[in-house]
Amino acid sequence: MDSSPAAPTCLRCHAPRAPAPECPRCGIIYAKAEARAARQAMQALAPAPAPAEAAVVEPETQPLIDPAWLAPPPELRSDVLPERTPDVNGDAEEALFELKLRTWVLPASLLVAYLSVSSAFGFVVRLFTMPLHELGHALTAWFCGFSAVPTLWKTLVFERSYGLAALAAAGLGALAWQGWKRKRLGWVAAGGGLLFLQLIGTLLLSHRTGQMLISFGGDAGMMVLGTGLMTTFYSRPGSYMHEHGLRWGFVVIGAMSFMDGFNTWWKAKRDMADIPFGQNEGVGLSDASTLVDRYGWDERDLIRRYLVLGTLCLIFLAVLYTAQLLRGRARLLEKA
Repeated sequence: MDSSPAAPTCLRCHAPRAPAPECPRCGIIYAKAEARAARQAMQALAPAPAPAEAAVVEPETQPLIDPAWLAPPPELRSDVLPERTPDVNGDAEEALFELKLRTWVLPASLLVAYLSVSSAFGFVVRLFTMPLHELGHALTAWFCGFSAVPTLWKTLVFERSYGLAALAAAGLGALAWQGWKRKRLGWVAAGGGLLFLQLIGTLLLSHRTGQMLISFGGDAGMMVLGTGLMTTFYSRPGSYMHEHGLRWGFVVIGAMSFMDGFNTWWKAKRDMADIPFGQNEGVGLSDASTLVDRYGWDERDLIRRYLVLGTLCLIFLAVLYTAQLLRGRARLLEKA
């Protein structure tokens, strides 16, 4: 007769017990099942109370905590553990998205602008860039001390007004002062630099030189102002321009304006017949005709000066683009 002890089995399904915390067949945890079976066996062996005493003896209080819960949890198999959901880092996601924008938006805007002004529908682009052309005339006049009123297709330029020049100088000085108070070095540099240029243009340049620069300031202003609008895309996160999406519209208009002016003189470099000589209806001589006929500029000098200014704007944009890429990558590493 075989006297060897019977192999232990699972208390629920009676399958042979496996060397693991839980039953491979029904999934029950052995420790909890044994604790529950022991508790049921103790309750079965307890004597029942007498009938007379049953009315006065309070019922047995059940334990608030299952003793099986006090047993140390078994180690679960690593092959059945659920995959851990990675934590979402909102700051890192935002920094990565901003880095992608800084990588592609500016080059893409310039490329689309070039294709637009070079196409047969370039005249449509002029509807958006011409106000910046006229504003370039007006700003040049103001920096030279002249009174000027820009319109959509013509800038009205009057004689010099030192009272208006004093107001403009006060405004630029206030900009630099506010930047100093708020510790915005960009404001200080912009206000101080523009004030210096305004003082030179008003006090040191002759009347004739000032009028010559006003004529030059049309396409020149388109390129410079367009460059300035494109830089707004790198506005500080949390600023009004960044939060309200104004930088998207400004970078598009800026790229169109810059490329409209630069492409005009790039084509003229390859073929002088493309220099915009002639008369403008209701305005008079074009800027190119005024600079050549009235102020004696040579055609090659005219082209070269516009292209030098445009190239300086492109160099500035390239430096800013590189600096903002490096700053964006540093911010991403910081937030990661």
